[in-house]
Amino acid sequence: MSRDTLSIISIAAAAVAVVALVLVLVLGRRVRRMRRALRGRPAAPRSEHGGRTEEPETLALELAGLREETIALQDAVALAVQRVGIVRFDAFEDLGGMLSFAVAMLDKEGSGVVLSSINGRNETRIYAKPVEHGGSRINLSGEEEEAIRRALGAVRR
Repeated sequence: MSRDTLSIISIAAAAVAVVALVLVLVLGRRVRRMRRALRGRPAAPRSEHGGRTEEPETLALELAGLREETIALQDAVALAVQRVGIVRFDAFEDLGGMLSFAVAMLDKEGSGVVLSSINGRNETRIYAKPVEHGGSRINLSGEEEEAIRRALGAVRR
C-alpha cells in the first residue's frame, strides 16, 4: 500500500476517532451531572422488604431526564459515521497493486462523503464527493458507487 493511501486512510480514521471522542466526552459529562444530581438527593425511605422506595414524582422526573438524555444521544449518534465501505482498484491498465481506492463514510441515513484516490505513476489525485441518502448529485464512478453500496450494507438492523 502506498504512503499516500495510508495517509488518506489514517486521516479518515482520525476523523472517525475525533467524532467518537466527542461523543464519549459528551456522554461522560452527562453521566457526571447525573451522579451529582443523584448524590445531592436525600435517601429514600426503606420499604418493608429492605429496599428503598421512591416517591413517584421524583422517579418520574428522573426517568424523564434520562429519556431526554437518551434521545439527545441517539440524535448525536445518528449523525456520526456508522457505515464505511472501501473498494480498491487499479485506475490504469499499466499499473498494478490496486493502489487506487474509493471509501464511503456514511451516517445512519446513508449520507456523508465518498473519497477517491486515483494513483498514477507520477501523481495522485484525491476527490471528495457528498453523498445524500445513498446517492450524489455529482457523477460517481463505478468504484465510488460500489463503495457506497458496501457502506450501506455494512450495518445490519
